[in-house]
Amino acid sequence: MSKLSRFLINDLNVDWSKPSIKFFSSNDTYGYIIWLTIINCSFEKKKISIEKLVTDVEAYASRRTVLDFINKGVEAKFINKKNSIEDKRKILIEPSNTTIKEYSGWSSEFIKSVV
Repeated sequence: MSKLSRFLINDLNVDWSKPSIKFFSSNDTYGYIIWLTIINCSFEKKKISIEKLVTDVEAYASRRTVLDFINKGVEAKFINKKNSIEDKRKILIEPSNTTIKEYSGWSSEFIKSVV
């Protein structure tokens, strides 16, 4: 078995010590894509609105499912919502500090597993 596949299988079967990663990865494909999208936007210093994210994930989940997921992520303190300064009607989302910290640890482990 390749290092990558072994890491990914182990990652899914292990007792989770990173609750934000458990939250995002245990909600079908859309949770994983939302996680990677908001992390990517954060690291690239790009803003992403809820509407844009809903559009990006529409092939994997309904609008209602995505909105409910985002609200659960906000309640769990894995996602932050804030109003756009440029357009008060837009609500932006970003990963919480916990989510960024846990992603950074997870990605380091991931990279070590494939090198």
